[in-house]
Amino acid sequence: MSPKDVVALQVHGLSLAMQGRIAESVAPLYKASQLDQKNPELLSNLAKAQQGADLYEDAIQTYKKLDRLIPNNAQILTDMGTALAKSKFYDEAEALFNRAIEIQPDYFLAWSNRGNLLSDLRMSEDAVASYQKALEFNPRYAEGWTNYGNALFALGKYEDAKSAHEEALSIDPDFGEAWSNYGNTLLELKKGDESFNAYDKAFSIKPDIPYLMGQYFAAKINLCIWDESPEIKQLLDLVSVGRKVTLPFNLLQTNASLELQKIGAETFSKDRLPKSRKISLTRFQNLDRGKIRIGYFSSDLREHPVGILMQNLLRLHDRSRFEIYGFFLNLRTGDPIESALLEEFDHVIDLHGVSDSAAIDLIGKSSLDVAIDLNGHTSGARTALFAAEVAPIQINYLGYAGTSGTDFYDALIADRVAVPSEHQVYFSESIAYLPNSFFPVDTSIPVESFGDLPTRASQGLPNSGFVFACFNNAYKITPNIFDVWMRLLNDVAGSILWLSKPSPMAQLNLQKEAERRGVDSSRLIFATRTPGRLEHLSRLRLADLFLDTPNYNAHATAADALWAGLPVLTQIGHTFSGRVAASQITALGFNELIASSEEEYIAKALEFARNPLALESVRQRLEGSRAHSPLFDTKRYVKDLEALYIGLLNKANLH
Repeated sequence: MSPKDVVALQVHGLSLAMQGRIAESVAPLYKASQLDQKNPELLSNLAKAQQGADLYEDAIQTYKKLDRLIPNNAQILTDMGTALAKSKFYDEAEALFNRAIEIQPDYFLAWSNRGNLLSDLRMSEDAVASYQKALEFNPRYAEGWTNYGNALFALGKYEDAKSAHEEALSIDPDFGEAWSNYGNTLLELKKGDESFNAYDKAFSIKPDIPYLMGQYFAAKINLCIWDESPEIKQLLDLVSVGRKVTLPFNLLQTNASLELQKIGAETFSKDRLPKSRKISLTRFQNLDRGKIRIGYFSSDLREHPVGILMQNLLRLHDRSRFEIYGFFLNLRTGDPIESALLEEFDHVIDLHGVSDSAAIDLIGKSSLDVAIDLNGHTSGARTALFAAEVAPIQINYLGYAGTSGTDFYDALIADRVAVPSEHQVYFSESIAYLPNSFFPVDTSIPVESFGDLPTRASQGLPNSGFVFACFNNAYKITPNIFDVWMRLLNDVAGSILWLSKPSPMAQLNLQKEAERRGVDSSRLIFATRTPGRLEHLSRLRLADLFLDTPNYNAHATAADALWAGLPVLTQIGHTFSGRVAASQITALGFNELIASSEEEYIAKALEFARNPLALESVRQRLEGSRAHSPLFDTKRYVKDLEALYIGLLNKANLH
């Protein structure tokens, strides 16, 4: 009746916003603002709606109008700074927060939102100080407490972070984001059961928190809770349309296609990476000096599969041709692997707790020729450093079996089994192929040191019966592969399944799932943790056949089993993470251990279980392969790796 009624338009917009229909509220509020361009209340409501609908550029323009109408208002400046920060205009945002604090020193939101900005820039110590000021002025500000907890988390102060999130939840027990952040912290503290409960609570309150659905799903499968809530199909459907529902790593644990994995990685990278300044590089600046500078970046240069594998590689790098830098991204642990790695690098730079800007300056002083990201999309990654293009050649390698979804890596290292050439389209990086398996096996513990075969009783195994084994993490076990394993136990009388020991809840759930499938749960034997890798490698020889998981293969675990002489049966998948075991086995020349379907996997497992001579033949050949197989020739592997680095440098130099 009156399409230009400003009050009706504003009330319409506010009504939609109050129902949570923020995106829909923008149009009527905008129309009203065009009719009454000097109404501060109307412009404020419009700006908040635009910001709530992620229309940050539009919100910034509206806040600028407000700033002209009401200059030097701390709240308007803070809100505009927040919109600028969301758009990754960090310098402008910080200037506005500082101006707001200068105008109103006790304005807690200015301090808190400034803390959010500093956290985004990984200036975590400064962020902590800013949050502390906010909470000094408003100790009942729940959002400030949970953001404070996130900053403490970034500094590795997990117990303090836990306390901060608990404070937020004591103020607002229905604060979904705080429950989600609490879950992340509990996960880092290895409290898997409690972490799942926190994610479950968060999901029940606010299921659309960015990346929560994926974290909730991952927590469930890590505890082997196999109901369908949230359904995997729903998760993958949302990924396909670019929704921020999961971290890329969680997709490796599903049947997500390479196409979906790439979309998930692109969505995450676009959302999380700042607009980074670039280092001014002189390409290949060290080649004339005769040594190429290689920088390895990782949060896992410690007692971790990546740290163990790197220790084996670093000692074999040709130091007459290469100068090796280690960039440690994690808080120091003091464990033996970390201590050894500190000695192996020619230069060590500690970047934990260092802001992105300061880290980029430090890296620039190293004048690297090749920078290698050993994290990819795993915990502790510093992808923003690579976005700054810290070296002429940047490589995604080893730590993450998937694409980064970014445009600043020159290559991803793989082989033609793990990533066939026809899969290249699903990777944002060019694939740099090693001639054999891309996966470096740790051969640093010689087989001769294994000692006598442990007794079955010492490992809790029965004295007789076929031993199927899988030492993969619990999150790699899906209901489908567990169905297959239980079918094998039913078909092979007296057989048992020897598993890596998960959390008590996961263990109980696996036992229940076995009983549901008609298998006595006592036939699942959970291995206890050994004092060291030598003892673990030695006991692997007690198993008869390692059964791999299809979506996310055994990687370092498969390599260990093969080095110990234990045959690994895998079903080759359609993704990088699902083809790594096949890559290793192909390099060994044991194609009979690779199945192309579930039925073939079952048939091969039954054949080995029922035909001791066939299995013994494979085991003997495995033993003999240690002396000549390229999979176990680490010297050859490192030479191939060095040739790959030089090839990438030379190829780029031609352009």
